[in-house]
Amino acid sequence: RNLFSPPAAILHVEGDEVIRRAEFGTTTGHESALDAALTAAGAVYPSVPDATADEVTAYYEQHGARLPTLVFTALGAYTGLSIDQDAAQAGNLPAVHLLTP
Repeated sequence: RNLFSPPAAILHVEGDEVIRRAEFGTTTGHESALDAALTAAGAVYPSVPDATADEVTAYYEQHGARLPTLVFTALGAYTGLSIDQDAAQAGNLPAVHLLTP
C-alpha cells in the first residue's frame, strides 16, 4: 500500500516477472506499454540531466498538482480499467492481477 499523498510510485510487472518502479512523473525506463501510456497522458515530467534543476523545479511548481490525475489517466488507458483515484490514494483499492494472453 502506498501511504503517501499522492502515492509516490507505481510497481509494474511485465511478462518477464521483473518488478519495475515508476515514480510519479517518471517512467519505468524499460520502454514498456505502461511507459508509453504515461508519456501519452503527459504524466512524464522533465528531469535532470534533460533539463536544469531550476527548470525541473519550475515545471513541478506549475504542473505538479495535475500529476496524480495524469498518472491515473495513464493507468486507466494502459489497463482498460476505470481506477478510482480517491480510493487508491486512501489505500482502499484492492490489488488486481491482470493475466495477459
